[in-house]
Amino acid sequence: SLREDEDLKKEFNKLSMDVIEPVLRKFVSYLKGKGVNSSVNVQSQIVAGKDPSIQFSLHFKLTYESRYPNIKFSSSGEKILIQEDRLMTTGEVRQAVRPEYYDKEQITEEFINERLIRLIKSCFDKNWQ
Repeated sequence: SLREDEDLKKEFNKLSMDVIEPVLRKFVSYLKGKGVNSSVNVQSQIVAGKDPSIQFSLHFKLTYESRYPNIKFSSSGEKILIQEDRLMTTGEVRQAVRPEYYDKEQITEEFINERLIRLIKSCFDKNWQ
């Protein structure tokens, strides 16, 4: 039902604000200290046909056309959808893993930490030759 859908989106926004965003912001300031720019983009509007989301992006890319490496958490019914774009050795940024669906309980501070570290490492531990 529409009301249920709205409630699930509100629940996501609460999870996003209380759990996901603080971790992402922590990484933004940590990376800033290392001279790396990154950002957090929150889309919290509850509108029909649009799912609220929160995305962390690393601001570097190798080619003009490529997107920034990023990880995005979004509301998807009862589940949380995670999508990730990584920097490839070819210099493009593309979807790294198939979109993954998780239960809300799985989205813990520790889990988010691990995912961000994995994304960041995937960008820096590359042999660019």
